Parts: sequence; C-alpha cells; structure tokens
Amino acid sequence: MILERRVIVFPRADFLDAIRRYGERIGKQVPDTAPEQINFDPSQDIALLIRFPPLFANGSVRDFVFSRENVGEALTLYCREHKVPLPRGADKRIERFKDGAALTLQIGGAGLHIMIIDDQEVMRTIIKKLLVKAAPSQISEASDGVKALEMLRSGDVDPDVIICDLHMDNMDGIEFLRTLRTERGNVNSRKPVLILTGDKSEQAHEITRQVGASKVLTKPISAEDLIKQINLVRGYVETGR
Repeated sequence: MILERRVIVFPRADFLDAIRRYGERIGKQVPDTAPEQINFDPSQDIALLIRFPPLFANGSVRDFVFSRENVGEALTLYCREHKVPLPRGADKRIERFKDGAALTLQIGGAGLHIMIIDDQEVMRTIIKKLLVKAAPSQISEASDGVKALEMLRSGDVDPDVIICDLHMDNMDGIEFLRTLRTERGNVNSRKPVLILTGDKSEQAHEITRQVGASKVLTKPISAEDLIKQINLVRGYVETGR
C-alpha cells in the first residue's frame, strides 16, 4: 500500500534551469540559450541529451548528456534551493512529464512486478532467488521472446521491469526488443528491459542497446547489483545529499 505520493512537476523552463544549475556545480556549462533538441528517457542510463545549434555557421552541434542520477540530483537540488519540502525516507523517481520532467516522492510501495524471459528454467529460478531481497509482489515468466510478446500484448501482465536473456531459441533478446519497441498498440512497449547475458561481446551489447535495452548486464551478477539496476531503470534515484 502506498502511504503517501507526491509529484513535483518541472515544466520545460524549470527543467532546463535545474539542469543548468546542476551543470554549473559539476563543471558542465550548459548554454543559457534555447536548445535545438531535448531527448529525455529516465529508463536509460544516459537519460538526458540536450542539443544546441552551432555557435558559428560552419560549426558542429553541441551535445550535453546527463545520467539518470545526474537528473535526479539536479531536480532534488532545485527543490531544496526553492524550499520545496522533500520527506525523508521517500523513494524518489524521475519521470517524463509533457515537455519537462517530474520528481515523484513515494512513501510505501505498491508492489514490484517483474517479468523474466529466459529459455532455461534453471536460470529463471536463479534470477528469482536473486530477487528475494527486492520482495517483488509478482513475477511472470516466459521461456522465449515469442511467448513473452504474447503475454505483453494480451494485457494479462503489466510488469514494472522486464529481465531478458540475450541468446534464446525461437526468438532471442534482440528480436524481442526490436519487436516490442515498435509495437505502438502494446501498452508495455516502453517498459524498461534489462538484458542479462553471459555474452561479454561489446558489439553484441551495443546492438542490444541500440534496439532498446535499458541496460545490458553480464552474468554472473550479485543480488545487490541486480536490484540496484532494477531501481535505476525504473527511474528511482538515490539523492542523499
């Protein structure tokens, strides 16, 4: 049960102001001019890209990138500078809101639903054991990408996070991601997907990220690291300062 939930909205101008102020703190001077493009996806490690037009006609565009943790710190610091109260012990989650952002503060939890996709039953069992400390309220399982897509399309499952193997029979993780991300009618098409694989090839990792993986993790992984990555791709950030 959620005991309390507050949402602090940052319209585009305030969002950019918060990022600029944070940029000054970390030595990343974001121009005080209108950006050409803003790409914000809290489910990704690199959550924010701000692109500015070139200073001169023959110059190149200027890109400024910020991690999910950077954005969380920026919004939290902005709240503190403007005397916005932040309850202690609340989970802090960054989200998109129209053309800006929102910081959601949640005390208590609604329960975590995780979907595991792996063609090896023993591996699904191992992952479930790793998740014990996260105390998920529900775990859904699929033995390959085809079955997982059927479940996600049907609306019978609504996972907060999907953990998927890379190499599987019938449909592998790359094809699953490519299909899921392009299904506009699928309400689960933008859910965070963690790829968990024993393949350490950086080329395979890069291709997987390009087709929509929120993060690529390599086996073996500790329970603590897996749970941390789950919280990160859900947009939760640690802002202790």
